[in-house]
Amino acid sequence: MKKNLLLGLLLLFLVVMNGILLFMLFQQGPDRRPPGPPGDFIVKELGFDVNQMEQFRELSDGHMRAMRSIDEQTRRLKDNLFDGIGNQQFTEEQADSITSIIAQLSKEKELNVFNHFKAVGKICTPQQKAKLDMIISQALHRHGKGRRP
Repeated sequence: MKKNLLLGLLLLFLVVMNGILLFMLFQQGPDRRPPGPPGDFIVKELGFDVNQMEQFRELSDGHMRAMRSIDEQTRRLKDNLFDGIGNQQFTEEQADSITSIIAQLSKEKELNVFNHFKAVGKICTPQQKAKLDMIISQALHRHGKGRRP
């Protein structure tokens, strides 16, 4: 009897947890990204024509390549930095040098994002540019405590 009760409670618990998980997966809150590639949202919201979409794809491809490169460099540098923890010959100067390079890469990344959206604005009509500015502003405020666009 106790064994059946325990199994029943466990089954009930699992069903409730699955329900919660499904709710969380399908919930579209204000902080959730729209489905699909990030660029599709911009293209759809701004109503780009075929020419603008082609220009946007070229800009986005270059932007993503640059961001991936910076991320890979940063990851390698952080690996080098933290590998130095167990190394007696790893100096504070080496750590300072690596963190300075990481800071420079972070600056490059932020400038890359800024320049990307500036370039996107140049392919927009005045109405699209106003909408892009609004989207960027909303993204900055929504992600103010965490990641930025």
